[in-house]
Amino acid sequence: MAQPQAAATDTQVDRTVLSWARTSATLAVVALLFSRWAADVGLVAFLLAALGLTAAVLIWWRTRSRAKLRRAQFASGRIEPPLWTAAALCVISVLLSGAALLTLLVD
Repeated sequence: MAQPQAAATDTQVDRTVLSWARTSATLAVVALLFSRWAADVGLVAFLLAALGLTAAVLIWWRTRSRAKLRRAQFASGRIEPPLWTAAALCVISVLLSGAALLTLLVD
């Protein structure tokens, strides 16, 4: 009976890791859109793109590196949500959105 529980635990954690990977990929693509404005805006566009790409890589790396811990938490029935990862994603999203809006208004 222990085997199906382990498979369910691995599957759930893997789905969560893949979900965060898709979120990181989306953040990276949106960040790279700032590089299109480099000719008009200058260095600021590259800084925003670098910020977004760095955040995407860090979120992906943190999620992947904590998968083993998440499996153990899921198996024990007590899961601590990744609040810092979610908060970082929220802050980066708001910063990039605000910067994009400001760039459109100024340009």
